Amino acid sequence: MSSRLGIQDKSNNTQEMLCPCCGETVLCGAPQCGCGARFVGEPLDEAPIQVERLGPAMTCVALLALVVVAALVATKWLAFAAVLVMWSAWRALQLAKQDPGWYGGYKTAAATLSLTIAGSLALAAYGIAHVPQAFENYKLRQVAATQASIHHVASLLAEYQLAKGSYPLNAQEFKKVIGDSLATDYWDQSIKYQPRIGDRADRSIGMTGMPADNFELRSAGPDGIIGTDDDIVMRDGVLFTNSEVKNQPVVQQFR
Repeated sequence: MSSRLGIQDKSNNTQEMLCPCCGETVLCGAPQCGCGARFVGEPLDEAPIQVERLGPAMTCVALLALVVVAALVATKWLAFAAVLVMWSAWRALQLAKQDPGWYGGYKTAAATLSLTIAGSLALAAYGIAHVPQAFENYKLRQVAATQASIHHVASLLAEYQLAKGSYPLNAQEFKKVIGDSLATDYWDQSIKYQPRIGDRADRSIGMTGMPADNFELRSAGPDGIIGTDDDIVMRDGVLFTNSEVKNQPVVQQFR
C-alpha cells in the first residue's frame, strides 16, 4: 500500500475504483479486493504526461554535421549553408525559451549556434585573407588557357611547315589551309600570327619571295591591346614571360 495515499490507514475512505484484475468496484481504503488482489501503489494520475521535444535542437545539430561533411567532400561553397544551421539553432532556442515544458535541448541549440557562428567567422576571415591569392590564381588560369590555344595553333603551323617546307607568309594563307579562323584566347580575341624571316635577312627588302623559317603568335592579353606588357607571346615555339615580352619588339604590324 502507498503511504502517500494512506489507504490502509483510512478504512473509512468511501472513494471507489475498479480492480485492475477482476474489474470489480473496490473501496480505495480496502486492503485488498475480493479476488485476492492487493494494492501495491497509488492509482495512476489521469493528467497527461509531458515529454520534452528535442526535435528542433537535434535538427540543427544534424544540419551542422551535414553542412560540414558536404563542404569537405563536395565543395567549400556549401559552407554558406551555415546560415540555415544558424536559423535552425535560433528557432530551437526560441521554442525552448517560450515553452520549456514541451521543448528541450536549449543548451544543445545554444552550443550549436555558437559553434556555427564561430566557424563562419573563421571561414570568412580565411576567405578575406586569401582573396588576393584567388584573384592571382584566376589570372593564372586565364593565361594557361590562352597558352593552350597558342600551343594548338603552333601544332597546326608545325604540320603546315612539314607539308610546305616553310611557314605561311600571312594569316590569310594559313586560314585557307586550316579552313577556319585562328583560335581565340581566353578573352575571345583572335590570336595573331606573324611569319618571321631569319635574323640574317635584310628586313629592308621585305618578305616577298622569301620563305618564312619562324613565326610569332601573340595574344593581346586582358587589355586587348597588342604590344602592351600583358601580351602573351610565342616566338619560334617558345613562350615568353611578361618581362621578356617587354624586351621583344613586335616584328611587324599585326593584321
